[in-house]
Amino acid sequence: MKLLRYLLLPIALIYGGITIFRNWLFDQNILKPSEFNIPIINVGNLSMGGTGKTPHVEYIIKLISNQHPIAVLSRGYGRKTSDYIEAEIDHKSYEVGDEPLQFKTKFPAVTIAVEKNRVKGVLNLLYDHPNKEAIILDDAFQHRAIKSGLNILLTTYSKPFFDDKILPIGTLREFKKGYKRADLIIVTKCPEKLSEKSKNIFHNKTPSNIPLFFTRINYGKIYSLYNQSILDINQELNILLITGIADATDLINELNKRKLNFKHLAYRDHYPYKEKDAKHISEIFDTFAGKNKVILTTEKDSMRMKTIKAFKELPIYVFEIEVEFLEEKTSFDNQIIEYVRFDKKDS
Repeated sequence: MKLLRYLLLPIALIYGGITIFRNWLFDQNILKPSEFNIPIINVGNLSMGGTGKTPHVEYIIKLISNQHPIAVLSRGYGRKTSDYIEAEIDHKSYEVGDEPLQFKTKFPAVTIAVEKNRVKGVLNLLYDHPNKEAIILDDAFQHRAIKSGLNILLTTYSKPFFDDKILPIGTLREFKKGYKRADLIIVTKCPEKLSEKSKNIFHNKTPSNIPLFFTRINYGKIYSLYNQSILDINQELNILLITGIADATDLINELNKRKLNFKHLAYRDHYPYKEKDAKHISEIFDTFAGKNKVILTTEKDSMRMKTIKAFKELPIYVFEIEVEFLEEKTSFDNQIIEYVRFDKKDS
């Protein structure tokens, strides 16, 4: 492993140097970000993924969408299209991306748009929807072409940014000092009971002027992908777990905690399932003995699965998740609500 790091070091230094130079251009105002007369909340991370960004974006949508007409702008990672698109429930994941489709499915009244060029995306949103009172930028911490009013940085409890390395040695998209651009930092995927000692490690590694919050993933109901019936999961079930996400550790730990019998079939993050994959999964599923068996997957995976015909013949269930703050929930909520309310009135 050390030898591999030495071999990758020149690439990491070149990549890191490019990110430093680009950030310096913005810091020196040589590259000037676009400013918009609307509250913009930027939710992102320094690492490549697996920080639990999607449920945190959903948390913020739920928090403010009842009081304000808002929009969410995403790149739409993994889609085969390239134009600006406003997501609809009947879109396919390959048209708008799995995460935007998930947002639209769970919040049909909220405007969800995809555009690789974030500036162009915001301009399109404001032109088509001048009544919007806030925009959430999904996974745009490194996209400095827009000046966001509130930057929220996510980092995981098990692999915080301050213990990580720049790509390709580690998973950081830029050097760790990029955290200084954050207005709020959320430590995600924490254990249910977090000791003061553990919290102090994070407090000591981050500046006191940036509010720090701790969240965990709370697992909710398990519902059928096709008819929305609820599954009462129990230890008698034989489960085939299918995931195509950046980090399934938290989900695996949850199943182990419940002492469930499962076999895990892992695909790469945002894996575009095809008919042949469904047939392969069906063949594996057929090897499970008895009738008391199900296929379990994540919400993001379900967005890529539901249009595959062969999957419709299988008992596929989806594990719903949401974010739970371990403490200071009211403080976080108030900062988001007040930012949108104040900036809306000020604009």
